[in-house]
Amino acid sequence: MAETIQQALNRADPNVIADQFRSLKIGDVLRALPTTIRRRTSAASASIAATLFAVSGQAEEARGASVVTAYARVGAGPGAALAFPPGAGQIAVAPNGDVVVLAADAWTDLDVTYLVEKGDVVEVVANVVAATGVLTLPTNITNPGAVTLIQAEAIAATSTGVKEILAPGAASAAGEARLNLAKSTVVFAIADAVTSARVRLLINSSVDVSASLASVDFVFV
Repeated sequence: MAETIQQALNRADPNVIADQFRSLKIGDVLRALPTTIRRRTSAASASIAATLFAVSGQAEEARGASVVTAYARVGAGPGAALAFPPGAGQIAVAPNGDVVVLAADAWTDLDVTYLVEKGDVVEVVANVVAATGVLTLPTNITNPGAVTLIQAEAIAATSTGVKEILAPGAASAAGEARLNLAKSTVVFAIADAVTSARVRLLINSSVDVSASLASVDFVFV
């Protein structure tokens, strides 16, 4: 009798479970579980505003979706998980997926539990149209769909280096970059005259775990 992959996993047949794990990319599934990082510090990052610090210990492929709980042993005290940007005594997720706190709070001993955005991390080096500041993402990113712009670095420009990441929008100011609203391009500031850039993004996962678990396990029955 046919069964779903979820049911087959529950049965845990040792002859096929390794193949089932590979089909689901089980490592990616585990990475996307709610994550706790403990006894962490916070520090400046070029990808976020200078008034903010990013919490250390966050894996690049474990981009934040939202904060569940947070506590600081050293600094201004417990953090309320609020919308970006955080204020005094608060914590949030920045547009690039970093968990961030206010730099002035000087938190140095943090416990944070947060929900993770599931996806695959990719890097693209491409030309930018200096007159518009637009880097058009290739189809291997736009077809599955970009989720988060993790980092944007101007390689050739009047102002090179890593840019501060903003929420998706129409335009960027000097020193900033963002996805456009359709998440099909990366928009740099025209004033930075960027002609070549390296961008790292989280894109939709190549495996739809929910659909896979519900599908009939034809291969392994």
